[in-house]
Amino acid sequence: MRLRMMRPFAVALFASVACFSAAPSFAQQAQSEDDIVVVGERLQEMVRTFVGEVAAAPSAERQMARWDHHICPLVAGLPARQMQYVADRIARRAHQVDIETDGPGCRANILIFVTPDAGRLATGIVDEYRTLVGYYSTSGLSTLGRGPLDDFTNSSAPVRWWHVNQTVSADGQELGGDNGTQVIRGGPPPSRLRRPTRQDFLRVLIIVDARQAEGIQLQALADYLAMVSLAQLDPEGQTVGTPTILNLFADRDAARPVPAGMTQWDEAYLEGLYTARRTASVDLWQRRDISRTMVEQLDPTAEAGSSN
Repeated sequence: MRLRMMRPFAVALFASVACFSAAPSFAQQAQSEDDIVVVGERLQEMVRTFVGEVAAAPSAERQMARWDHHICPLVAGLPARQMQYVADRIARRAHQVDIETDGPGCRANILIFVTPDAGRLATGIVDEYRTLVGYYSTSGLSTLGRGPLDDFTNSSAPVRWWHVNQTVSADGQELGGDNGTQVIRGGPPPSRLRRPTRQDFLRVLIIVDARQAEGIQLQALADYLAMVSLAQLDPEGQTVGTPTILNLFADRDAARPVPAGMTQWDEAYLEGLYTARRTASVDLWQRRDISRTMVEQLDPTAEAGSSN
C-alpha cells in the first residue's frame, strides 16, 4: 500500500509530532524466528493464560472489538522508506485476517507517531484532542476508561496504545436515534449468548518512544505495531515466557533472544480474534473462541473444544 493522504485532523497531529521528532535508527533485516512448539494440555493452559492476560475489553461493554473490513494507517516520525515499510507491514498482517486497506485520501484510523518525547506528545494529544481519544462520554463510543487513559498518558513504555471503539448493530450499521437513543431494527433477537450489537474499532492511537526503540529491528517493530493495531491488548498483561512479539522490548532489555516478527502464536491469536463471535453477550465467550482457535492453530491434533 502507499502512505495515505492526511485529513486536516491528522495533519495537525502530524505537525505536532514533527516539531520534536528525530529519525531513530532501525535495522532493516531481521533474523529468522524460532517459535516454541508446545502441545497437549500444557499448550491449552498456556493459551488460556495468555488470552486472559492480554485480551482487553471496555468494562462497560464487556465485549471485545475488532476492525470491520478496512483500515487506513498513518505513520509519522520516521524516514519516508521506513514509514512506508511499517504501513505495508501492518497492511500485510491485516490482510491475513481479511482486513483490507483503504485507498488514497482515506481517513486515517490507525495513527502511529514515533517521537523522542513520547510523554509530551501523549499529554498534548489527551489535553488538546480529547475527542480523538474518546475522553467524553459520547453515545455509541467506548474506551477502557479514564484510569487507563491516565496510564496511557503517563506511561514510560517504549510503545503505548489507545483504542476507541464504536457500538454498531450486529450487521455493522451505526446506531442512532432521537436524543442520542440507540435504535436497532431487524436482525436476530438477542439471547443469553448473543447481543443485537457488536464493538468495532473506530480508531487506534499509537505512540513509539524513539529513544527506547533505538536499535530494534524494523521488521520486529512493525509487527509489534501491527499486533497492537489489530487487537485491543492490555499493556499490563504478563507475557514473559510466551512466544509472542509482545515480548520484544522485555526480551531486549533482559538480554534474551528477541522475536524477529510475529510468531505463530501471535498469528493464531489474531485469527482467533477475527473469527470469534462478534455479538457475544460477554467477552468471556470471545476469549473462549480465541483460545479454541489458538489451540487448533498451534496444535492441530488437539481435540476440538478442549481449550474451554
